[in-house]
Amino acid sequence: MAILGFAFDLEGTVIDVETAHHHGHLATAAELGVMLTLDEALQKLPHFIGGPDEAICEEIWRFSDQTTSLATIIERDKFHYHRLLKELPIVPRPGFLECSAHLDRLGIKKSIGSLTGTIEANTLLERSGLSKIFDRSVTVLREDVQNIKPAPDVFLETARRMGIQPNQQLVFEDSSRGVQAARAAGSLAIGMPVYHRPEVIASLKTAGALHIFMDWHEISEEKILSFLDHP
Repeated sequence: MAILGFAFDLEGTVIDVETAHHHGHLATAAELGVMLTLDEALQKLPHFIGGPDEAICEEIWRFSDQTTSLATIIERDKFHYHRLLKELPIVPRPGFLECSAHLDRLGIKKSIGSLTGTIEANTLLERSGLSKIFDRSVTVLREDVQNIKPAPDVFLETARRMGIQPNQQLVFEDSSRGVQAARAAGSLAIGMPVYHRPEVIASLKTAGALHIFMDWHEISEEKILSFLDHP
C-alpha cells in the first residue's frame, strides 16, 4: 500500500537534545557514586537511548547502593537535564526543514509521535520553530496515549490524526523501542540515530528499521519519492 504520511519522533530524531539527556543521566549517576562513561552507559543501561527517563533512573539506581529513593533520583535527573538544556541551541537537526518542505511540495501528510510530555514538548517545538510546521492536531505526545513505546499507541494515533491507515505511514525514529512501536502499529520504520555507533545501528536494524540514515540531508525529494511505493 502506498505511503501517504510521515510520522516523526521528536527528541533525538528531529531535535537533538540527547546531549542534555545523556549527560544529565551521567551526572545523576555520578551523584550516586555510579561512574559511567557514555560508552558504558550505552552498554549497561538498556533504556539509555529512547528512554523513558524513569526507566533509565531505575537502571542507574540498580547500580547504586540503593539508599537514595527512586523519586529523588528522577528529580535530580530532571534537574540536570534542564540545567544542560539551557546551554543547547534548540534547533531541528540539519536537513530536517528541507525534508519537511519536500513533503509539503509532494502533498504528503506529516505528524509528530513522541512520548515527551506536553509542557516540555511545547518548549522544544516553540524554541525550534517547529510549532509553525506541526499543528497540535497532528502532534501526539505522552498525555495523548495510554501505553508508551514499544507499544504501538503513539503511531496508531499519528496515523489516525493524519486520516490514514497505519500501513500507509512511514515512521522515523532514533531508538529501537520507537522502531518496535512503529512495527507493532503496522507501519514501516526508518532509523535516524543520533550516534553513529555499530551497536546503535544494529539495535535499530534488529528492531525492524528498513533503512538507517545518519543525516536528514540524505532524505532528498528523490529519496522520498522512492519511499512512497517501496520504502
